[in-house]
Amino acid sequence: MHYLLKEFAPPIINTLRWYSFKYGWKGNYSSFDEAQKKCKGYDENHILNRIIETTQKVRDNEAVYERDGLIYDEISVNHHLLSTLLLIASRNNNKLTLIDFGGSLGTSYYQNINYLNHLTELNWCIIEQENYVKIGKEQFENEHVKFYYTLEECLASNSNPDLLLLSSSLQYIKNPYNLLQHIQSFNVPYLMLDLVGYNPDEVDRITIQNVPPVFYGIEASYPCTFFSKHKLEAQLNTNYSKEFEFISEPQKYYINLKPFRYEGSLWKLKSS
Repeated sequence: MHYLLKEFAPPIINTLRWYSFKYGWKGNYSSFDEAQKKCKGYDENHILNRIIETTQKVRDNEAVYERDGLIYDEISVNHHLLSTLLLIASRNNNKLTLIDFGGSLGTSYYQNINYLNHLTELNWCIIEQENYVKIGKEQFENEHVKFYYTLEECLASNSNPDLLLLSSSLQYIKNPYNLLQHIQSFNVPYLMLDLVGYNPDEVDRITIQNVPPVFYGIEASYPCTFFSKHKLEAQLNTNYSKEFEFISEPQKYYINLKPFRYEGSLWKLKSS
């Protein structure tokens, strides 16, 4: 009987099972600034302190995995990222220099390091906000991980990076296309986008993401862009070609009542 009820329930009912009227992505704003003015409950210091606490536990082997201020009992392996790292390292004599743009205090590094220990050289370079970099330099640098304030500073110490990773970061930047153009100007051999949300319409959509307190211990909200896939890929195509694309996570999320899944793609620098 329950099976039949599920089969005959209107699609809207199944959608509302997973939809939150309070949290998630809401609205359609004309600019990042307009959305920013309507955000509330964001305490940058509190969020950073939460991430410091959870990352310390992973670093010190008191926890297995953390993400966005949450501790997990097991590592959620990002197979698309891991296979890409191994592929690029294999093309470079088992050496890998990665620029992790917006990499927090090392979430992706700790997620993958157990599978990269065989590499003869690994440089994991994280570019982040000033307060994250300061803490990162003081508490989380090691033989593999280094923190930098800018791309220029990073490249001064790592002149030949193999890959630049943008994982769940580009959509939170005020001027994402300006940043992307800046990144592209350095001609890093590979660019990888991961955990990107796309607008089904052919225009960018700026929303407010409302985050429940289970993540950071407080409610938080901030602007988040859902890109026109055509527009974003047209920008990348100016000097990169797409190697492959993938669905980052199987979970379905919603912008208002429109479903989406996070996507990713790997891009290779075109020959000059």
